[in-house]
Amino acid sequence: MSNPAPFGQRPPALRVLDASVPATPILAGRVLLHEHSRFIPRQRNSIDSDLGGVVMTGDNAETRAFKLRTEAGFTGTMLIDSAPYTTHTATENEPFLLPQDQMFATLDDTLGFQKAAGASAALTPTGYIAPGASKPLKAVIRAAQRIERVDTVVTVPVDVTWLSNERVGQLIAACERINQPKALVLVGQFDPLQHAKVIPANLRRVISEVEGMMLLRTDLAALDAMVHGALCAGIGVTSSVRHSVAPGERAKVSKPNGPVYPSILMPELMCFKGAESLANRYANAEPATCPCEVCNGRGLDRFYKTDSETRVDAEDHNILIWSTWVGEMAGYEVGPKRKIWWQEKCAAAINRYPLENQRIGLSAKRGFQPPPPLSAWATLPAS
Repeated sequence: MSNPAPFGQRPPALRVLDASVPATPILAGRVLLHEHSRFIPRQRNSIDSDLGGVVMTGDNAETRAFKLRTEAGFTGTMLIDSAPYTTHTATENEPFLLPQDQMFATLDDTLGFQKAAGASAALTPTGYIAPGASKPLKAVIRAAQRIERVDTVVTVPVDVTWLSNERVGQLIAACERINQPKALVLVGQFDPLQHAKVIPANLRRVISEVEGMMLLRTDLAALDAMVHGALCAGIGVTSSVRHSVAPGERAKVSKPNGPVYPSILMPELMCFKGAESLANRYANAEPATCPCEVCNGRGLDRFYKTDSETRVDAEDHNILIWSTWVGEMAGYEVGPKRKIWWQEKCAAAINRYPLENQRIGLSAKRGFQPPPPLSAWATLPAS
């Protein structure tokens, strides 16, 4: 974890965000943006102040969050996720990763440091819960039950195999024993929702059956979760903060060597595609265009660059698109009408795939293919 400045060096205005401010009403109904802490923090005009916010994620998250508050002037809802689950595996004796350079570090201090750095609520520094690791999961429950603060969200970073048919019931029972809001983080290579066919449906079970569930560090699964009753959710600004891998693993990529291009959210197809992939598919055809404020009707193939300005433009485009969908979703009360809206939206996107492939003269194999989670959201029962 990052080492925040001592309390004596913090502005008094941030220290008043103490443990007496409940987390639930602050976070309810929001879809937050996971910003990567390796970049200089900046205001995002594309973030909706009523329906959005920021999760500062990764190493030095507290320092970057503090700068976002004090230097960039961000006044919105914010969480700080130093992502201890990427380096620490939860054990029965140490379910949380506390600062290693402090002799008498406590969980309460760690949560307080987040609030002092500008967090609206505090996330527990829970370690990665490995496949079938029942004892560490029970240790997280016991530790959560000892927390007396009302400003705290208990992070539950589980291997995606906990959403198998064999394990999902145990995960639900465990989360039901935690009184605070719970932030589920799914850990696995590539998109965890594609590891098994049953995962999208079982994730819905967890979200809908457990009160106060959140889904963080994900992609459009955040919207599916919100439709099915999640308290709050989070979408990563890049693929590295949309997904997470277990401690000791390196994230696998389709091309391990070479330049890194942005991932682009395609509005009509409702999927993220790499800029290189888009440039290749549209090499001999007019590209798909986007009417958002960043694109202003230009083609989506123009993001095939590696400079920082292009990266930021791509990120802002993505945020504007999914934020528009969050706004649409907010027009429906949680319940049947919201679920039907989402199912129909996903089904309409699925129907666009063959039309787009036909337009650009590519076969289904060489052209665009719907991601399995999108297909699941379009076909699973809406009720």
